[in-house]
Amino acid sequence: GGGAVGAMAVFGIGPFAKATNVAAPPPPPKKPSYVDMEALSIPVFITDQKPRQVFMTLRLETSEESFKKVKAMEPRIRDALLTDLHNVLPDHLKDRRTTDLTQLKPRMIADIAKAIGPGVVTDVLVIEIFER
Repeated sequence: GGGAVGAMAVFGIGPFAKATNVAAPPPPPKKPSYVDMEALSIPVFITDQKPRQVFMTLRLETSEESFKKVKAMEPRIRDALLTDLHNVLPDHLKDRRTTDLTQLKPRMIADIAKAIGPGVVTDVLVIEIFER
């Protein structure tokens, strides 16, 4: 009885055989890097409403490899965001009291992708937003 099991364990055969095709553990996920942008100030003019101003402070998520590129391209990113938000916010805020970030964030990521290439900035984090 027990001798056969002991022999298989000692010699590494049968159910005690060492696995030969063990998959390597996946590499740890890469730690993202963040680029803090200066605050954006967007004037909003809507017909029959008093003018408003939207202020946003954004943090851009990117990879360590792309950090320097994103930092260097910040003026281009800023221009793309300001241009689009200046055009879209009047319609966006016409029937709303505040901005809807679930609609604006994907749009901002797309604006940045058009300006510096897709996949470089993986998320836009809104650190602060207020209107007056």
